[in-house]
Amino acid sequence: MNGKVVLLLTICIAVVFACCSSEPEGPVTRQFIDSLAYGVKVGDTRVDTFEVSASTISVPYGIGSSSLLRIGEIQGIVFEAILLSIDISAGSAHAGTQVSRAILSFPVRVADTTLSVTCHELLQGFEDDDTISAVPPYDPLAIPDSTGGTARILGLEDQDFSIDTSLVRRWLQGGGERLNLAVIWNEERDPKGFIEMQAREYESEPVVFRVDFADGTADTFPVAGDYSIASFESEGLDCVGGVATRIHFTFSLDDLDERAMIHNSYLVLTVKGEVGLGVTPGDDRILLLPSDFYYYLYTPGSSNPANPLFLGGTEVDNGSFDAALTQVLKLPLRGFTADVTQGGRVNTGLVLESDLETVRIQRASFHEENNDTISKPYIVVIYSLPADFIGGP
Repeated sequence: MNGKVVLLLTICIAVVFACCSSEPEGPVTRQFIDSLAYGVKVGDTRVDTFEVSASTISVPYGIGSSSLLRIGEIQGIVFEAILLSIDISAGSAHAGTQVSRAILSFPVRVADTTLSVTCHELLQGFEDDDTISAVPPYDPLAIPDSTGGTARILGLEDQDFSIDTSLVRRWLQGGGERLNLAVIWNEERDPKGFIEMQAREYESEPVVFRVDFADGTADTFPVAGDYSIASFESEGLDCVGGVATRIHFTFSLDDLDERAMIHNSYLVLTVKGEVGLGVTPGDDRILLLPSDFYYYLYTPGSSNPANPLFLGGTEVDNGSFDAALTQVLKLPLRGFTADVTQGGRVNTGLVLESDLETVRIQRASFHEENNDTISKPYIVVIYSLPADFIGGP
């Protein structure tokens, strides 16, 4: 092949590549760019907020068994009574023996005041793994002490309550297996205060019932079950463990652009730290438990609190925070928001509960109003819109 042929082939190849080039000045691509057929408007990122309605819901759960018994009031949580189930099955061995003294001993460990209480016989038994939310029926006549009095005082140290000996003799000769008692905080509830003592579950120095007999013998009857009865009356947005109080949040996301590509979304709450409670003093000093409030956020199986499906559902988030610190919380909603907006989930709202609801006393409260420094609950959604193709005709 001579030089002229090679030169001719090289020129032809160069012309072909020039015609196929993607450079703007190329004769093929230039006409599409000039006509805006390939024009693209980039989508933007947006932040939208949505109003939330919230209400406090009480559910029928008590705290069940616990390492500490409580009576009194702390941060609005009222401990009305302590229930005791005492094993007196061994009492038949003392049938006919005169009782010289009987003592119900309370191992108080934490107290910030003295409280007036009375002791009563329960009309029915209980188990310490129950979830009782109210004091069971009891004999309204208080159990007298050795002098016939019924008023008792609990304070800052171990307390021994004497029991009328004739009454104790009747109990032991009655052939029963259990003696079921209630120690009830007097209705006056004045002064307010709070007392904690070790429970049977603590496995060290629980409440005991000691009886001395006239023949010089003595016996100690163990507590087979114990329980603290607590109540809570909410005046705002409160989430309480031990007294099962949850918050139901309802809202609509219908105004969110249907093209939204969601990056993040949050339930935003402002904590009222002045009334928050992570642990009671005994949990802190005796059990050495961490003081954070542990929460569980879920979307319920029904939007109706009266429906049993409301009590359970799909987890959205869980974690912990300092309930005694005023702060803004942002609870991530993860895939919940996208599921709702894309039609994959019915919006039944969100429910916040204590993740230790039947295990530990704790309280978190949240603001309901708007002002310059605090906000009522709301949902924030961060999302992008898709790019718009703006090509010509």
